[in-house]
Amino acid sequence: MQRLLITSFLILLSINAFSQKTWEHKGITMTQLDTLGDGYEALRGSFIIKNSSIYEVMNLILDVDGYDWVEGESKSKMLLVDKQDSSFTFDFFVDIPWLFVKKTGRVKVDVRYENETFHTRSTQIKEYNRNEDYDLVDFYSAQWKLQKHGANDVKVNYLGVYQDQKMVINLNSIIISRIRKRLSGTLYNLKVRASEKVNPVQSLAWPMEKANTQFKSDRNQ
Repeated sequence: MQRLLITSFLILLSINAFSQKTWEHKGITMTQLDTLGDGYEALRGSFIIKNSSIYEVMNLILDVDGYDWVEGESKSKMLLVDKQDSSFTFDFFVDIPWLFVKKTGRVKVDVRYENETFHTRSTQIKEYNRNEDYDLVDFYSAQWKLQKHGANDVKVNYLGVYQDQKMVINLNSIIISRIRKRLSGTLYNLKVRASEKVNPVQSLAWPMEKANTQFKSDRNQ
């Protein structure tokens, strides 16, 4: 089922799917998709980064422990970097104070390069020990597509999918609204951080390889 969902998300990145709502702010186009159903909420962001490179942008995405451009009450922690496998695994924590909601998740991200384009695919990991103060999100997926655009620009597409059906009251619509505003700000911050480079980098800068022993034992259970 998860593999089927991932395939559907990749298709959504490349086609014009039916949309529920669209917003545009500071050059960032946000679209809330209504094609998945079953409690899934999907947000797609797209924008152009001027005078940059796909490597410049991808390096910022790889630097999980340096996500100071990500807005909201959230943090992330890199657990495992596997340069040979072109993948990394990290934990994320999201706190939504006024709703008294605390979410956590663990995701493996695979990075693929093809035809001057970077693609990432995330796979959620659910079996691991975590802080009991945080509730595991039902489903989370984030996909990036970074494509060379013209001579000096980068076209960015982001697709995030979220689901949480454990609540007595369905707060998905409220949460997705807050996520959308934060995500729009986050993508704008990324755009500003990676744009207008005189000499944009032309190679990946993988973080120092990490091997978390606790993560490995959880993964092998």
